Amino acid sequence: LILLDSLLQERFKTMTLLRICFVMWLMVSSVLSVQMDWGDNPDLVEESVSIEGREHIKLMVLLVGDSIDLECQVLFTTQPVSGIRWKLNGALINQTDNPIVDVKDGDVFIEERLKIENITEEMDGTTVACDYAKGQYADRVEANLNVFKLEIETSEEVCETYNG
Repeated sequence: LILLDSLLQERFKTMTLLRICFVMWLMVSSVLSVQMDWGDNPDLVEESVSIEGREHIKLMVLLVGDSIDLECQVLFTTQPVSGIRWKLNGALINQTDNPIVDVKDGDVFIEERLKIENITEEMDGTTVACDYAKGQYADRVEANLNVFKLEIETSEEVCETYNG
């Protein structure tokens, strides 16, 4: 009976140690897993009311005629890298620069840019998405475009008199 008790205690210690190791592995793997984000762009802002599950979506306020330069970042991936895929309202587009791949201490970082020239009024509500998938990992960041048209009208009198 004493032998059985000591075996059970030893088994319990082993299982506890395995559980602790497993939890630590999960924490480390979640910290070191692939991450995506938009690069620095002051025109990309958070939604005013944060809704769970939509943290990856940003808003962009633009005027008709503006041009935008978006940078998508993939952090902590591995070699060989997969390609970043850009989508405009769900349709794949291929107007991107070549990606910049940087390797630091075995971690791989990817940056790729998308430029859209001459924003039109019809682009209001458009979704620009940057997708990355490798193995079991897949993620995306999105930007919803809010396009406004600014019209200023004056009379001839204002122009002639410089008053108004």
